[in-house]
Amino acid sequence: MVKYSYTHLDEFFVLSQWEEDVQGPFGLSPPPGDWESFKAKIKTLNDACPPGERVKVIYAARHGQAEHNVIADKYGEVGQMQHPILDPDLTSLGRSQAYQTRLALQREVGRGMPLPEKWFVSPLKRAGETCGIEWGWLFHDEYDRDGLKAWKGGKGHGVDATVIENIREHLHVHQCDARCPISTLKTQFTSFNYPEGMSDEDEIWKPVEVRGRETEDELVARRGEGIREVLERSQNNTYISITSHSGALRGIYKSLNVVPRKIIVGEMNVLVIRVKQVPESNSSLNPGH
Repeated sequence: MVKYSYTHLDEFFVLSQWEEDVQGPFGLSPPPGDWESFKAKIKTLNDACPPGERVKVIYAARHGQAEHNVIADKYGEVGQMQHPILDPDLTSLGRSQAYQTRLALQREVGRGMPLPEKWFVSPLKRAGETCGIEWGWLFHDEYDRDGLKAWKGGKGHGVDATVIENIREHLHVHQCDARCPISTLKTQFTSFNYPEGMSDEDEIWKPVEVRGRETEDELVARRGEGIREVLERSQNNTYISITSHSGALRGIYKSLNVVPRKIIVGEMNVLVIRVKQVPESNSSLNPGH
């Protein structure tokens, strides 16, 4: 199994408040909004990389507001136990949040922002629909006058995304973090790709009496495996999209040696990561794998 170490190149983007980033070039700096210079710098870095190294640009997004978020905001931790929802859907607000990100992406792509070459998504429905709304315009999806209700290719809006089990949400005791069977998801997200070997039924999430909350170390380790799979499936690609969850993204950030931060519903960060293959004999000496 190939191991990797990661270095966050933090000079390209300022991770500021999402309300500011979504109005501009997602925190690109300096100079703000100069996507052509950004692409040229990334190409120069990759051209200079020795074998086994590559710079990756990751569009890391959290899903929009979902039904369980409303319950948590209203009733707290106890309320989530009293009102369990299996694999909840986005709310109308959550779809609107994803649509606002879509508009920002369309605006910045028009200004030269590079497009992802690969899309990866958590198997949970709220992440899948967010990915579809945000990126479906690249796959000729269709919308009603409000931009929210009609779609092509199911709730994935035609996006050719690959589902990665290990980038799903932090495993809490709440049923909202359990997923639907793959056979059910395939009928709703018809454009998504499901890797061979994924079990139809959810074999990871367990009820509270069987398994407690996933520890932080377990969170980081499993999301590290998810990132490794993403890298394996995007070997020669520079620009990739990942749509996931707040807790999962915290684990992903820690795996990538990015300082973790609270990510609000609907937020997207752009991360620039230098990825280096680590010889198996030295893998235990590298903290970022």
